[in-house]
Formats: sequence, structure tokens, C-alpha cells
Amino acid sequence: MKSQANSKPKILVVDDEPDNLDLLYRTFYRDYKVLRAASGPAALDLLAQEGEVAVIISDQRMPMMSGTEFLSLTATQYPDIIRIILTGYTDVEDLVEAINAGKVFKYVTKPWEAEELKAVVRQALDTHNVLKARTRELTRTLRQESLLNTVTNTIRSALDYRQILQAIVDTVGHMLEVDVCLLRPFQDEQLADKGFIYQKALEEKEHGDTGIWGHGDQQINFPLVPSSPSPPIPPSSLLAQTVWETREVQVIHDVIDDQRIHGKTPELRQRGAAFAAANICSSLVVPLICQQAERLLELDKQKTEFFQNISHEFRTPITLIQGPLESAVTAGEGLSYSQCAIALRNSRRLLRLVNQLLDLQRLDAGRMQPSFRPCDLVEFVSQIVESFRPYCEKKGLHLVTQLDECSTVYLDMEKFDKVVYNLLSNAMKFTPEGGTISIRLKSENDRCILQVQDTGIGIVKEQIPHLFERFRQAEGSANRSYEGSGLGLALVKELVELHGGQVTVESVYGEGTTFSLWLVTGNTHLPALQVLETPTELNTSRASVELADLELVDSTTDNIEDITRNFSPSIDTQDSALKTQQRQTDQQGEPLHTAGSSILVVDDNPDLRTYVSEIFRRNGYHVQTARNGYEGYGIAKEIIPSLIVTDLMMPLVSGLEMIQMIRHEEKLKGTPIILLTAKVDEETRIEGTEHGADAYLAKPFNDRELLAEVRNLLGLKENERRIVELNTYLTESVLKRFLPAVLVQKAATGDLTLDLRPEPRLITVLFSDIVGFTQLANTLRSRRVAELLNEYLEAMTKVVFGNGGTVDKFMGDAILALYGAPEELTPNEQVRRAINTARAMHRSLADLNQRWRDQGVFDGDKLTNVQFRCGIHQGTAVVGMFGSAERADYTAIGPSVNIAARLQAAALPGTILVSAAVADYLQEEEITKGSPLELKGVDETVLTFAVTPEVMVNR
Repeated sequence: MKSQANSKPKILVVDDEPDNLDLLYRTFYRDYKVLRAASGPAALDLLAQEGEVAVIISDQRMPMMSGTEFLSLTATQYPDIIRIILTGYTDVEDLVEAINAGKVFKYVTKPWEAEELKAVVRQALDTHNVLKARTRELTRTLRQESLLNTVTNTIRSALDYRQILQAIVDTVGHMLEVDVCLLRPFQDEQLADKGFIYQKALEEKEHGDTGIWGHGDQQINFPLVPSSPSPPIPPSSLLAQTVWETREVQVIHDVIDDQRIHGKTPELRQRGAAFAAANICSSLVVPLICQQAERLLELDKQKTEFFQNISHEFRTPITLIQGPLESAVTAGEGLSYSQCAIALRNSRRLLRLVNQLLDLQRLDAGRMQPSFRPCDLVEFVSQIVESFRPYCEKKGLHLVTQLDECSTVYLDMEKFDKVVYNLLSNAMKFTPEGGTISIRLKSENDRCILQVQDTGIGIVKEQIPHLFERFRQAEGSANRSYEGSGLGLALVKELVELHGGQVTVESVYGEGTTFSLWLVTGNTHLPALQVLETPTELNTSRASVELADLELVDSTTDNIEDITRNFSPSIDTQDSALKTQQRQTDQQGEPLHTAGSSILVVDDNPDLRTYVSEIFRRNGYHVQTARNGYEGYGIAKEIIPSLIVTDLMMPLVSGLEMIQMIRHEEKLKGTPIILLTAKVDEETRIEGTEHGADAYLAKPFNDRELLAEVRNLLGLKENERRIVELNTYLTESVLKRFLPAVLVQKAATGDLTLDLRPEPRLITVLFSDIVGFTQLANTLRSRRVAELLNEYLEAMTKVVFGNGGTVDKFMGDAILALYGAPEELTPNEQVRRAINTARAMHRSLADLNQRWRDQGVFDGDKLTNVQFRCGIHQGTAVVGMFGSAERADYTAIGPSVNIAARLQAAALPGTILVSAAVADYLQEEEITKGSPLELKGVDETVLTFAVTPEVMVNR
């Protein structure tokens, strides 16, 4: 029995003035357990110690921490506590903000009246209780939902029933926070002795021993084991006796007096002893139906696939009806003949789908009441075959009939004609051009046998047992060859059985399929009340609805093997002319986009291909089409379209597979792609994006939405192209100033990564100059001087680039070249390239002198040529981009550059002077030791070596 004091709600009063704190205590101590604190930090410590508090009353002005600061902290840590603030100021900005943010429930101004404050506290306590109850309810609801979701997800991912059962035990035990959870499977009409057990870890037990089970609107609390110290978990054999077969949830609050535990029968005595030995005080026994779990999961998977397919089947015709109507209404014009034909064709497809669904629903509900009338099967089948013949001729199929006379059978023709139409439609869909469909009718004893045989692709042996199941299709993948809902054959089977007959199938994969309908002659096997002797005629006008799917068959559908072996795209005359024009444009070297953007439409539905293509053509786009992902990929490689619009579910190669192929093709990988499909689930959207689709439009779609998406993607692609061109131009225009063309090309294409940040590097520096050019310039006009200087610099730059060097800068007629930056080179390779460059520059200047003499540039007596001199040094320098954001240059700075310049100045005209660091990599016969030099700005004496300008280094 709890004391009255302990049952009082707790309130916490906080004030730095002792008198105010005492007054608050005396006001509330009779009705509440009052906790007191003189500051915000002290109150936080008290809250951590005391646990649950209902209401906090705090002063606003306090040292160290204001009232609003303190209550803001409690709002985060203790959201269920209701907070009241006492203040003498009602216009304080932070107080108003705290109230608006919900961190303060109410404020009371000083001096406060006791009754007024008590009323506010009672209101706060009521709010706290409501909030606490709702939090508990929400927690319980979330716990139950989490329990169900966890169990469901685990079952879906489990490999066998053992994992499923163990997952249920672990999840229920953990979520209900019990000490032990036991599940005993019901096998062979009895409970199995061996079950599945969850046991709470020891550290979890220390935190409590009460479980909660929600049942409707009632909550049941029950202790599961005695309070600490916790007894050891009893053995599983003992626990197994505490669970028994039951059809209802059994809640046992007190084991000692419960008649379900104790009794005179041997079973109850054994059960009572088990509960006592296991030291169980209370228990919960719940029946779980886990039989046929794998079968239910499989049915769930089939149902999901069925609804995806049926959605696809509905959305496609709706698109082809709704789209033209919206366009006509928007434009204020009527529909064209072709638009009307498409809408009519697809309205029939919708009607057939709805009829199939309604028929199955009536069969399930037992509301399909057939009227069986005498029927001449030969005439009946002949009329259906004749309505079917035009579709076969369109596709190029051979239709063979062999109809023998047989006894009268009783049929409901309005229902049974769907059976024949369905089988003929399937035979045509799955038989390639040039194949044969045979319809045979024969009599055998008291049966009439109607057979529909084709030479189509056949059915895989493993799929035949499931062929007549609902939600099943022989092909269920995204690249299935033909559209379908998975209802047709299921309806065939049930309608045949409704007539007292039987349907069988024989098939050899790759060779063909035969469906046989076994119908009993006469009417004795049928319900007498449903038999009518008045004959009726077949309504052949229903063929336009029942065979609506066949309207979509292309007149030149290729054999799958032929398509795979010899690609032959289906393109109309206008598209072919465009392809020729684009080939000519390519040969002339002009960009394709100048003649208008080209769009490739890929869809296996001819009506949808036509509809989407017409939308684009009316808006000035060039359009080409393909019937599946295989054709689409081939055409895309040939014409390089500006954009691709593709369906998802197509034969041979699906839309997603085609997107993957395109993204791996170098010339196509940047092409924008719109995925246009009836599958609107989030998983398909994510999968499409992961495969590389740029946009996703769900059917039915609006043509304005489609055009807007196309314009946006083409605009983005054009901007991307311009940016790439600009980046390429900027890269090349900047880099070609100092890098060889080979390196510029690599950098532009991303094959070479250049780090142009300034950093110390070992490089070889070449500094060259020409002697006599200033004297020559004094004899010529300025423009001629500029022409000669540019001619010289151009010749020298070619030499530097030809040897893999970098032109640092031009200084009048002087040239500074680097080796080893930005391209990494070994020290030996740097020297080899620098020496070869200097020798080639010497020879190139000789050629220029000869040319200039021939042109009469030199004054024969005073000046007959200009002379070359060069200095080369290897050492460390800081190399990179120097300058500002507005103006920067790639250059090298440091003593190594100065030494090369000084060596050039000390070299005799017509010679190459190098330092010892360079000479170390040269052969003895190539160099002549010179005099040491004391160079300005260099602390150490520099040893010099003259290099012969004629010999080439081959190292």
C-alpha cells in the first residue's frame, strides 16, 4: 500500500529568494509533493535525482541562469513536464519567444494571488496527465506496429520456417520486455516438445520485470517473474510444459489461484508443477497461426506482381484515350481519324480487362449464373476462327483448321467464346511470323476435344504446373515478350470447369504449345435448372473486344532469333530520310543539333509509339522509333539521338537494360533518357534512377508535361555541352601557352591531372638569348622587328614543345623553359631533354639566319647574323601558379632560375654553358670544363661546363 504522500503529484519550485521559495512551498505542500531549488543548475540536478515531475514553477530573474534559459533546457530533456514562469515583466523578448515556442506553458505576474496560481497549476497538471496518457498510448501503438513490421520483414527475408519462428519469438520477447518467450509449433496434430526460446539478457533484467500486452482498448499489466534477485532461466523442457494448445489469448495474472494452471487432472497437475518449478508468477499464452507461411508469401509475391501488371495494362490504354482527348480539348479541335482509331482500340482493351476482372469476381462470389444451350461446336468454332483469320494474315501466320463432327454439347456461348478467343489470342502472340496455328475438333467417346496448337516459343517445363493460377504469367520479368495481366488462363480454366469440362496443356519449349479442351456431350452433367433447350447464335461482334490486344501486333514482327542474329530496325520513311540527312551532315562535319533535335522513341506498343512520336513531330522534333530495347540500342548507336524516351517493360531487352547498355557506350552515355512507364511504385522509380534514367513519367501522362520534361533535359544537355566546350577552350587556351600539345590534349580530356599549386620541385631550367638582335632591330622598322621576333619565338617554342619542355615565359628575345614541371620527369630525363632542346634551338637559329640573309634582313658588312647562347642548370625551385584571381602565370622562382640566367649571360655567343649538376648526366666527350664563376646573388662558386652544340645525347 503506497502512502498518501508518495501518491501526490510532484511539482518543482525554483526561486533565488528564500522567502519566495518558502511562500511557494506553503501554498502547495498540502496538495502536492513540493521540491525546492534556489537556482537553475540546482533544479536540473534535482530533476535528475527525483525522476518524474508534473509541473515546474520558476522565477524569471535569477543569477547564473534565467528562468527562460532553465525552462528551455527542461523542455528538451523532460518534454512531458508543464512549465510555469513567474515574472514582474510581461514584455521581455525572450519570455515571449519562449511562450511562442511552447517551452513555457503560462506566465504569472508578480505579485501573484494564491488562488490564481493554484488554478494555473491545476490546469497545468491536467495538461500533464493528458499528455502523459497520450504519450503512453502512442508508445504502445508504435511498439505494436514496430513488432508487426519487424516480424513481417523478418519473415519476408527468412530462408525457412525455422528462421521465421525464431524471429517471431525474439521480436515478441524483446518488444514486450519479458524475461522468457517460448513458441511451441503445432505439428502432426499435437504440440511439439521442442520449441523456440527467447531469453532476456541478464543486464536487461536488472531494469524491470513487468510486461505490457495491448488487447483492443484494454491494457493488461502483469509481472512476469519475481523481483530481484532474478532466478536462473529454467530449462526448455520445463518451459515447454507451461504452454498449451489454445484458440484464445490466455492472460494469467496470478498463477497460484488460476484454474487453468491448477486442477485434479494429470495434465493440470503437471502444468502447475512446471509453473512452480519455473518460478513463474504470471503468464500470457497467445495462439499464432504460422502454417503455410511460405505459401502465403509466394501468393503475396504473385499478387504484387499481378497488380503491377494489371496497372500497366490499365494505364497504357488510358494514356492513349486520355492523351488525345486532352490535346483536342486544349486546342479546341476535333480528333483525327487515326486518333479516334487508337482511342477506340484501347477502349476495347480496357473493356476486355474489366470484363475479365468482373468474371473472376462473379465466379468467386458464386454469382455467375450460366445458361447452357445446345451448340453445334463445328459452326461455333468456325465463326470464331473466321473472325480471327484477318489478324493471322496481318502477322503472316498460317491458320489451319480440322473440324470433325461431334455430338451436341451444351454451352453458355457468351461465356465460352471468351475461352476460345483467349487461347487463339495467346497462340498468335507467342507464334513468330511464318508460324502455324492449328485448330482441331474431334470426338472421343462421350467427349468433344477442341485443341489449339501453335508453333510458337513454347512454355518452360517448370512453369506449366502454375499456368492456370491467378496472378501467374509464363513471363513475369520486365523484358517479357508480350503484355498481359495474368488473368486469361485462370479465367479459361474456371469457365471450362463451369461447363463441366477440363483443360490441359502440353508444351515443348522452343517448339510450341497445345491446349486441349475436354467437353462432355449432352447435358446430364449440368445443373438442370441452368439448362435451356432453345439454341442461340454466337455474337461475332464481341470479337472486336475479345481480340483487342491483337490490334497491337506489328504487321512485320520479326522472329526473336532473326532479330538477335540480324538487326533490322523498324523505321518509317520519314525517319529513314532523316537518317540519310544526318549521315550527310556528319560527313560534312556540321553539328547535328543545327538541323533540329532528334528523339528516339522506344516502345513495344505500336499505338503508344505512334502517339508519342506524333506529339514530338507536331512540336518540330525529328523522331525515330524502335520496338524494343535491342532495336533502340542499335538505332541509338547509329544516329546518336539528342534524347531517348523509352518504355520500361519490353521484349528482348527491357528499358532498364537498354539504359545500362547506353550508359556504357562512350558516344551515348551522356544522352538524356526519359523512362515512360505504367509502373509507378517507388522501388521502380529508384531502380530507374540507379540505372541512369534522367526523368521518370508515369502513365497516363499529359503531353505538355512530356514536352516540358524534354525541353528541360535538352536545355540542360545544351548548357552542359557549352560548359564542356568552354572548359575545353579555356583549358587549351591557357595550357597551350606553356605546355606541349600532347599534354594539353591529355589535360583537356581528363587523362592528365595537373596540380598547379606552388610547391618546391627538382627541375632543370633552360635560359636562352640571342646576341645581336638589338643591333639588328635598330636598322629595321618596328613592325618588321616584331615579325622577326615572333618568327624566332615560334621556331624556338616548337623546339621546346618538341622535346617535352614547358615554356615559362618570353622576355624580349630571351626564353625561359622548364623540364620536370608540371609533368614529372626523372633528373636524367630532364637533362637529356634540355640539352636536346638547346642543340635544336642552335640549329633552328642557323636556319633562320640563312632565311633572313636571303631576305636581305642583314646589312652585309656590319651584321651578317644573330648568335645563340644558352645556360642550363638543375636544382630546386618553387613552381606553380603565381598572381591573383584576376591575373596569374605559371612560373618558377628561386636561385636555380637565377643560376640558369647567369650561366646564359656568361656563355660565349654560339655556346651552351651548363652547371656541374647538369654535367653529371653528360658524357665526357660532350663537355669541356670552364672557369668557375662567381655569380651575383649566388653564395657558392658555380662550376661551369661548355657543351658541344653538334652532338646529340642518346641516353
